[in-house]
Amino acid sequence: MIRRNALTTLFATASVLLAAASCAASPLPARPPLRDRAAGYEVTVLIDGVPAQTFQHGGGTYILGQLGDRYTLRVANHSGRRVEAVVTIDGRDVINGQTGNFKNRGYLVEAWGSVDIDGWRISQQEAAAFRFSSVPNSYAAQMGSAREVGVIGVAIFPERYIPPVVTPPPRPYAEPRARHQSSDDLLEGESAPSASAGAPAPPRGPAKGSRDGLGTEFGEAVPSEIHEVEFVRANAARPAALLGLRYNDYAGLLAMGVPVDRDPAISEADLRQTADPFPVVERRYAPAPACWRPSCGTRCSCDGR
Repeated sequence: MIRRNALTTLFATASVLLAAASCAASPLPARPPLRDRAAGYEVTVLIDGVPAQTFQHGGGTYILGQLGDRYTLRVANHSGRRVEAVVTIDGRDVINGQTGNFKNRGYLVEAWGSVDIDGWRISQQEAAAFRFSSVPNSYAAQMGSAREVGVIGVAIFPERYIPPVVTPPPRPYAEPRARHQSSDDLLEGESAPSASAGAPAPPRGPAKGSRDGLGTEFGEAVPSEIHEVEFVRANAARPAALLGLRYNDYAGLLAMGVPVDRDPAISEADLRQTADPFPVVERRYAPAPACWRPSCGTRCSCDGR
């Protein structure tokens, strides 16, 4: 992909936009559990156009998937500033297929808008569909490492805002004018990052075929046209928000302790405190309505009259 002064971005038709990163990334500190929404941004997994079944557990977001299902990622921007969303699946960038990195280009999401990401990008016209697969058949495993399988990440970078130049009114008398900052100085809102991205991590060996659960395969080609636009990040090194979620099949989520079989809002303590030794109630007669009073029978209404 071509970069122009490290500011090149990609723009896609049908509400699909791509952006380009510019500088070396700095690692974040220890990260909290991945959640599907934060700071006014949101990521949703759509299976056949319908939001996937989602669970909140341990402060994180989990998605229930099924082998063979095709899915789409929807990134929503609930702010008044357009942003770049760098997206990874199973630790692999969805645009270039390389190991996830904040330096990589991402999808451009307009202010108060959203973008649907159909698959791994293979050209400016097509993408390879996202499909849940076995771990050995996942794209990550096929590319040499399934260590990060089962996770989706979205790093959000707001656009740098440059206020418009306002021309002052003319002065009645000519006076010496103070030297102003150059336009380059006005654009510099942060210190220049290091030119070195650091030594690459050593490659991992191929994944073992015995791992259970789901991964995401490199599916069939689907139409997805894009073109390039320019974008400048407000902060090239650190995202303003890091969204994400983890996914697995039914058995995999259960093994992770995710409450797939019950209401996640009810804790184990609540269930035990309200346990009933004889939960079945048998009646010989018809139960009375909640508002019924024996003194007035059917002549009383539920409003107390």
